[in-house]
Amino acid sequence: MKKAWAAFGWIFFGLIMGVGLMRFVSTHEDLSELAAETARPERTADGRLALYFTAADRAHVSGEMLEFLQGLQTIEAAMAEGDRETIRDVAGGLRRGNGQGQAVQAKAPEGFRAIGQSMRQDFGAISGMAMTAEMDEIQLAVSGIMGKCAACHGSYKAVEVKDDAAD
Repeated sequence: MKKAWAAFGWIFFGLIMGVGLMRFVSTHEDLSELAAETARPERTADGRLALYFTAADRAHVSGEMLEFLQGLQTIEAAMAEGDRETIRDVAGGLRRGNGQGQAVQAKAPEGFRAIGQSMRQDFGAISGMAMTAEMDEIQLAVSGIMGKCAACHGSYKAVEVKDDAAD
């Protein structure tokens, strides 16, 4: 019986990962197209679109990305423990942000802003479903967000410039 449950677990895990991969591929393609259409034409040496930020703006973006990553890790751990309140609270906090990114948003291309806004909406959806949804539904939503992380990092690269050149 244990072998049957173990096999079922691996099959279920494979299905979840397969669906997540399919969502990542479609999200990555959609967001890469959006990024290519709306961003500055300048590209970095590795072919990604350049985001020209001052040191302070770049630090803000890096801090926000770290906050997203830490939040996703906390949500994953809470899912493993069945801690729906933590999922709701962490996702809700990431939906709102800290409101300090207005200057960065003004300098960023539309594609970059769209990815960030979409991620925040997804965190809001996770927060809203945390108390009632099946954990596999929440996992799929988390996987969708991670796909957006990968799409953004594959499409954009922050390039630090002096304060006067960033505007």
